[in-house]
Amino acid sequence: MNKHVDLPCWFVVKTRPSSDLKAGEEILALGQAVYLPQYRKEYRHPRQNRWVTRYYPLLNGYLFVLGSVHWHRVLNCSAVEKVLRSQAGAGVGEPIMIDDATVQAIRRAQDAGEFDELRVHGHSVAVGETVKVTEGALIGLKGAVAGIGEKDITMMLNILGREVKTKAPVEMLGRIG
Repeated sequence: MNKHVDLPCWFVVKTRPSSDLKAGEEILALGQAVYLPQYRKEYRHPRQNRWVTRYYPLLNGYLFVLGSVHWHRVLNCSAVEKVLRSQAGAGVGEPIMIDDATVQAIRRAQDAGEFDELRVHGHSVAVGETVKVTEGALIGLKGAVAGIGEKDITMMLNILGREVKTKAPVEMLGRIG
């Protein structure tokens, strides 16, 4: 006997501009499970001259709603624009479904800090650890820490297919997951 098992699936919801959190709260108020992927970003506050950490939506303007009998009620939320649908055929297609394993993989990566943009603190980084350049001409490049100084870190960057030893101030580097 072959039993049909309904695996959980998620729908992709487009929110109104700058309304990700509001949409999530409205959907939760309906009793629906919702997931808004986020990342942390650390930046220097321009007026207060101190470092601040804030959360930002990972997929700006989108969130996931767990499929259920009443999932379509999310369209009545004021902060929701639409549910993403397939463009197949001439008419309105079926809502796009994302399998639970994919959503859980995004959640695990978020929990592990893989999307975060946090600065490196000299005492908390170890030789061999991978860091990312977050400012300057080499922004976005990643490399292994080769040495740690008081105010800078020596790292090995792969530039044009060659390993290049580079020194950078700690403030210009960020953590990777």
